[in-house]
Amino acid sequence: METLPPRQAVLDNYTDLNSLDSVKKMGREGDEQSLREVARQFEAMFVQQLLKTMRATEDVFADGNYTQSSEMKFHRDLLDQQMSLSMTHGKGMGLAEALFEQMRTQYGKLLPQGAAGTAAEPAMEKRSMTSIEASPLDAVQPANEMQRSSEIANNPESKIRQFVEGVFDAANAAAKALGVAVDGVIAQAALETGWGEHILTDSQGDVSNNLFNIKADARWAGPTVTKEVLEYSDGRPVQMFSDFRKYASLGEAFEDFTQFLQSSSRYQSALNSESVKEYANALQAGGYATDPKYAHKIVQIAESPLLKKILAQKLL
Repeated sequence: METLPPRQAVLDNYTDLNSLDSVKKMGREGDEQSLREVARQFEAMFVQQLLKTMRATEDVFADGNYTQSSEMKFHRDLLDQQMSLSMTHGKGMGLAEALFEQMRTQYGKLLPQGAAGTAAEPAMEKRSMTSIEASPLDAVQPANEMQRSSEIANNPESKIRQFVEGVFDAANAAAKALGVAVDGVIAQAALETGWGEHILTDSQGDVSNNLFNIKADARWAGPTVTKEVLEYSDGRPVQMFSDFRKYASLGEAFEDFTQFLQSSSRYQSALNSESVKEYANALQAGGYATDPKYAHKIVQIAESPLLKKILAQKLL
């Protein structure tokens, strides 16, 4: 008979009133083993709901059957609850593994493939770029943001290196003009586009080169890209189409981004920042994004060993 580890044994017994507290504690620990167990518990809850629905259908046909007493149903429900935990032990249905990968990405624990020992870039939460004229409360989120989040966490080193090398010269020029560190600018572009994997495109599939998802306001006379986005107004999400700026090159995108920050009074404190953290915090304080962890994510990407290694080689 298989013997479960002490913590596993507790969590596999639905009658233990402390099991949910154990799951809460494990979630706070943030390690991979804890996240796996939390995911498995959610899978067990899902299976339990399936069994409950199945039993409800069965009860329709069992109405009036003397063998289906309330006591029998009570014990059957107890069995189903325990069965849901047993069915999800081990590989289970596969749902737990999918949830685990999502949570590991969400909490920034996933390492880029092929980059052992490298800190992972965090997944983007619901945040957005605001236009120059927009209020900090009026935010926009590209519709494929969750997909970009996954790309940030899963990109192999070669793709990350390719992105950094492709934007380095333009990013370095922008950083010097803004008086900030180049790693902060590159980290922000990486966060916005999933290391360049999800740059906005137009209806013909042409790339916009808009690495910072800057919207096209009334003063923008250049080409645009129209995308369905999630707008936040007074804290309420509204799905709508918005126009974003389109650039002829990455260099033009960085030049416009530089002017975007320099021309707005909201971001003056971000200019000439002494550190990436100061730069990122100033952007967030100015209303650049609605995600409360936006600044933290930029800093975490900038401080990742892989990006530091690549930039060190470029700056030699």
